Amino acid sequence: MVQLEELLGDVDAISTCKQLLSCYKDDIGVDALDALPDVTTASASFLMQTAGKPSEHVKATLDNLNHALLIVQSLRHKAVLNHTSDIMKSLDEANTFVKLLDDASDSVALLRENVESHYGDPISLYRSLDRDIVCLERLCHMQNYVVECIDILSTLCSLKSEALDLKATLCDFAILLNIAHKLARIIVKVRKMERTDVQKVITEQCNEFMAEVLRITFESGVLVSFRTPTVHSDDDVMFLKLMVVCHYIFRELDATPSFTLRLVDEIVADTERCLDLQQIIAARGSQNEWQHILLSQFSEFMAVYKSYMNSLYVFCRSANYRLSDHLKDSELHVLKTCELLSQPLPIQHDPLELFSLCELYAKRCVGLLQRALEHLRGKHSTDRRVDISMVVPQLISIGESTHSELRGLNIPFNLHDYYFKKICEGYAKEFMLNTAERLIPTSKALFMDCIKVLNTHNVHAFTELSGEREMQLASLLVHSVPTDTSIAHTLYGFLDRSHCCETLHRHVLQIANSAFQNIMDGAVKVSTVGGARLLLNDGGSKISLKRPNDGQIINARLHQFLTSLVHTIEPCLVTPLDLESQLFRAVQACKEMNPIKHWADDVGATVWHTVSYISSGDCQEFGWKVHQVLTATQHIVKICNFLCENYFNPLVPKGRMHLFRKLSTHAISAFVIYALTVWPLGEDDRIALLSVVTDLEMTMSEILKESLPKLEAEYLASLRRLIFWGEEAFDILLSPDFHTEACLWLPDDVISLHVMTRILNSEHIPADARGELAKAPLHQFLGANSTHAMLEWFRDAMLLYQPNVPSLALYGGRFAEYLLQFKSLEGVLAGPMKDAMAFLAAH
Repeated sequence: MVQLEELLGDVDAISTCKQLLSCYKDDIGVDALDALPDVTTASASFLMQTAGKPSEHVKATLDNLNHALLIVQSLRHKAVLNHTSDIMKSLDEANTFVKLLDDASDSVALLRENVESHYGDPISLYRSLDRDIVCLERLCHMQNYVVECIDILSTLCSLKSEALDLKATLCDFAILLNIAHKLARIIVKVRKMERTDVQKVITEQCNEFMAEVLRITFESGVLVSFRTPTVHSDDDVMFLKLMVVCHYIFRELDATPSFTLRLVDEIVADTERCLDLQQIIAARGSQNEWQHILLSQFSEFMAVYKSYMNSLYVFCRSANYRLSDHLKDSELHVLKTCELLSQPLPIQHDPLELFSLCELYAKRCVGLLQRALEHLRGKHSTDRRVDISMVVPQLISIGESTHSELRGLNIPFNLHDYYFKKICEGYAKEFMLNTAERLIPTSKALFMDCIKVLNTHNVHAFTELSGEREMQLASLLVHSVPTDTSIAHTLYGFLDRSHCCETLHRHVLQIANSAFQNIMDGAVKVSTVGGARLLLNDGGSKISLKRPNDGQIINARLHQFLTSLVHTIEPCLVTPLDLESQLFRAVQACKEMNPIKHWADDVGATVWHTVSYISSGDCQEFGWKVHQVLTATQHIVKICNFLCENYFNPLVPKGRMHLFRKLSTHAISAFVIYALTVWPLGEDDRIALLSVVTDLEMTMSEILKESLPKLEAEYLASLRRLIFWGEEAFDILLSPDFHTEACLWLPDDVISLHVMTRILNSEHIPADARGELAKAPLHQFLGANSTHAMLEWFRDAMLLYQPNVPSLALYGGRFAEYLLQFKSLEGVLAGPMKDAMAFLAAH
């Protein structure tokens, strides 16, 4: 503003200009005195201020602006005149300088002509030398490049020759690690080289050799170790050390990810080869065959899986293994062979990352199993012979067994949990459904026809009926009693299959128990009361037996059916879980339910009644002879043969062995009681008695179709010994453990009976004493109605005798008491019969 005032000098002009400049500043935002804005229009704000004022003020404002404009124009004209003289002066100076430049250009051109005429050849030579120097430098570079390539190729050849003779030892793989380390440095060097055809060839050679080193590491190191089963713990440690070196090699050549995935691919392929579905499909014609093949393949699959999972776990764990801390003294030279082994691998702290290969392998194996089972199921969804659910207990058992052996592997993924829940859960449900569908309806249907007959007549069971009414109904349902025991084999099959899987087996036991209870309930309702007994006469040399009535036929068929059921199922109930189950208790109850269990007792009663003729009539007590015993024994043999040939064999073709064994016990016990009470024996009597013992033994063995049971055989053997023993028998019997020492397996009371017979029939008994004995016989003293009734007590003792169970002797002391009441026997009992009397007193 100071300059404006100095230029104008007029106060009004100055004020008007200030006002105009201020308006421009407000309109365009620039101070016109500090900058030179490009203004082509009037100030709108100045016009607005001026327009509202009187015309005199407007005219004065225009005069002031014109005055200022005139002053400025005059100043501009003056400045132009002053600068024009300066410009003219500068133009003269410029012309002078241009003339000097032209003179210099002429001098330079002349100088160039002179230089070219005098120095043209040296300059050309210098330029050619410069080009040669550039070519020589390029040539030197190429020579260095070639020398470097030759060095690299020679090093590669040296490394290749070094790798040729390597074996599969830890030291050899340490050498291979050195080779891999050098090769990795060469590869880095080659990548930095100038890209030429030679560099491309060297790169290809390096890649080929790297692939060979990796192949040796993978195939000769990793795969061979994986496929070679370890036997000793030292083998496991060596395997771990070898895997550490392989990890170093993969790291050096930057190939860890690709080769670890390739490792999983290889072991998955090996595992998959265990499952040959075509072989299973080809064997589907036989249910047992395809199941055997499937289980065999699955067992092999899990065995391979277990082996590879162990190896893979070691392979993963070796990534965090510092080899230098675990080498033996004999292996420390490996560190000198390869110093890299002293450097630790990068530690992986995340177990999911460390054992990711185990997880991947486990999941892929799960996929293989699932795909194989689904393929078999989809291929034969309508074929009952190929039912995957029927082998699921074995599959679960094999899986559990395998993973219990892998329990020591601390990996984050458990194949067994997934396998059991996702693959076998559905098949297990199908197995349980099949069990229920094949057992429950069948068990209910077995006696359905019989029960319908009973319900038609408003009867729930035969126990409600009288004898005649019972036989009428029995004739209506005798042909409806089930004889097909296939349900027993079905029960056995499900129980046997599920044994290997406790969870499934518990459910199968419950289902089987329900089915078994259905059968038992039906059998109880159908079993007849009259059929539980045999209608025999009082014995004798001949026996008349009525034809089996319908009640007996029903009971015989029930016995055959239930016996087959029990004999089939009971061998399968062996585990503690089985023995504590309700099914086991039901089977034991079924054995006790035997509808014909009294038949042997009925025959035994007839046999016992038959031998009663020995001691009946006028025969003196213990006065019967050998020929009477022989005759009674022949009758026993005839009765047994007749019953077996005409009654038991056709009526009870199966399940009769228990009946026969009990029958043999009755027959042999009856014979032994009467044979032991014959005394004294002459030589002919001994031979005759021994002969009939042999005949009876052979006859009963033929009936049984097997040797006599151990106890019955011991009875006959003990009888043979007593027959041959004379007076020395008393010395033997006074031994504390005469049963074991003399192999005399008879109840003490029976032996006492034999000793009593020897005393009463002794030749030392005086005649008057015999009269007294005849008037007061032993059976009266003991309270029995007859001698035969008294002997029945001893027969019953033989029927109940168990050698290993201590028994209470009841009659030895009573026999001694009986004898001591006769004064006439005092001399005999204190003399020749002293030892016999001592035995009776002790027993």
